[in-house]
Amino acid sequence: MEKLPYHVVDVFSDAPLRGNPVMVVLVQAELDAAQMQAFAAWNGMPETVYLRRPAEAQDADAYQVRIFSPRTELAFAGHPSLGAAHVALACGLVSPPPFTPTQGAFSTFEGQESTLWQHSPGTSAQIKVLQHPSGNVELFVKTPTPGTVRPLTAGQASAVCQATGSAVECLVYRVSAGANWVVFKLGSAADLASLSPDMPTIEVLSAELGVSGVTVYAPTSAGERGQFEVRSFGPAIGVPEDAVCGGGNACVAALEHELSYAQSSGTPYLTQQGRFVGREGYVHLIGPVEDQRFWLGGTATTVMTGAVNFA
Repeated sequence: MEKLPYHVVDVFSDAPLRGNPVMVVLVQAELDAAQMQAFAAWNGMPETVYLRRPAEAQDADAYQVRIFSPRTELAFAGHPSLGAAHVALACGLVSPPPFTPTQGAFSTFEGQESTLWQHSPGTSAQIKVLQHPSGNVELFVKTPTPGTVRPLTAGQASAVCQATGSAVECLVYRVSAGANWVVFKLGSAADLASLSPDMPTIEVLSAELGVSGVTVYAPTSAGERGQFEVRSFGPAIGVPEDAVCGGGNACVAALEHELSYAQSSGTPYLTQQGRFVGREGYVHLIGPVEDQRFWLGGTATTVMTGAVNFA
C-alpha cells in the first residue's frame, strides 16, 4: 500500500477557513484515473489535484497536474490551479525564475513577479507568482484559452433563469474562459440573494449545454470590497454551490468585457463570493490581455497536511 502526502489549501481568502478548499496529493508516478476519481468523490473536497514533477522533467519552473471534481476530471479549474502552485512552491518541487519588478498586466501591483507553468492533459496554464513588499504572496493563473461568449436561445435562457429561481428574465450566455459556464448578470445584490436554485434541473441543463454549471453575478452593495458578487451552481460536477469558483469568475470577466460593462483591458478588479455558503472569498480579475485571455488570482494558505493510503 502506497502512502502519499497531501496538503489541504484554502484559496481566495484572507481569513483562515473562509475560502475554497482543495486537496493536493503529491504523486511520484501517474495513478489510475478511476482510482483518482474514486478518491476525489470520497474525500468531500470541491476538487482534488494530483501533483507531480516527473524525474525526467527539464524545466525547473514546471509541474504536472490532474484535476478532479467529485464527479469528473477537469481540464482546467481556477482554485485548484492556485492551490497546486502553492504546494509546488511550498514543497520545493519547482524553482521559479528570478523575481523581477511587476510589469504589464501586473504593473498596478507593488512588488515583484515570477512565472511557473502548469501542465495537464491537453492544456497548459501560466502561473504568475506575485511577491508584495510585505512578503505576502499572491498567485494568478491565466486562462489557457481565449474568452468566448455565445448567447443562449430565448428558450434556453428562460429555462436557466427559472432553474436558478431568478425572478427576473435575463440575457444568458454560454461562456468559455478556460472553463465552460453558463453566465448571466442580475441588477442587484438583493436579486442575487433571492435565488433559490433547483439543483436537479441545473444539472440537466448543464449536461445539455456542455458546461460545468451556472454562474450568476451582480453589482455589490455600497461599502463592499468587491465590484461584483458571484454565485456558482455546479451540481453536474458534484459541487451544488461552489464557495469561490475561479473558473466561474473567469467567465464573469469574459462576459463583462463582451458587454462593455467592465474595466478597460488589463485593469484589475475584484469580485467576491461565498457568503451564501458561509465563506468570504475574493478573486482578482485582469483582462483580457493581449492574447484575449484572463488572469484570475488571490491568496492560498495550507491548513492541513497528512498522508493518504492508496492500494
